[in-house]
Amino acid sequence: MQYALVNNERHLPQPQLRGLCPACGRECLPKCGSKIAWHWAHHGKFHCDPWWENETDWHRNWKSLFPEKLREIVHFDSSTGEKHVADIKTERGLVIELQHSPMPLEELQSRERFYGRMIWIVDAKGFAANFEIQKAPLPHPQADLLKDVVFFPNCASAFWRKSEQMVGSALAELHDSKLIADQVAENYRGHHFFTWKKPRSVWFDSTMPVFFDFGDETLLRLCQYGDSGQWCVQRIGKRALVVKNGGVYLS
Repeated sequence: MQYALVNNERHLPQPQLRGLCPACGRECLPKCGSKIAWHWAHHGKFHCDPWWENETDWHRNWKSLFPEKLREIVHFDSSTGEKHVADIKTERGLVIELQHSPMPLEELQSRERFYGRMIWIVDAKGFAANFEIQKAPLPHPQADLLKDVVFFPNCASAFWRKSEQMVGSALAELHDSKLIADQVAENYRGHHFFTWKKPRSVWFDSTMPVFFDFGDETLLRLCQYGDSGQWCVQRIGKRALVVKNGGVYLS
């Protein structure tokens, strides 16, 4: 944890301090070694929040983009008494959960039900070698172009036209997408098909926005492409997402 309560105020760890966990009220000790990032910890290996994962530099770097008052916010359900600590909660009530490690489906569903209004930001560097974005761009899913054009499954380099398909036939003539390159470019909003070997399939079951962070200035939002049910990603600027949600991005 970055923060514990000292004299009933949120406080960063410092040697010799004693604090209380904001979620469970138990005593926390400051961990201020020279080889680790300073943090608060419960006695032993106790974690009061079963959703909490060991914090990495990636977690801390993301949290640092937001004001301290928005970090590690205790979220309380008064009807059930359940408490969890949200990584970031914006002033508009949006919870931003930072997820580094793989997660079971049951936990994903529980967290989405509990927080209600949230987004996921996923540390994708661990599966970057298995994830490839196709170079061919896609028009945005609501483009008028798609009323007639249908792309070949998971391939934006070939398409067929509904208007050319014979009634009662499953056959259609395939065309090279270079023929509509100008129209695609006009309607491009960052969408691409992708291939993912050994995917972390839990993210396909999320009902909340999921953004993959591969460590550069662009996030990839996981989404389905129109009515086809195919999966694609949309490039989203990291700076834009941070600033939109009350953070400060200086890089």
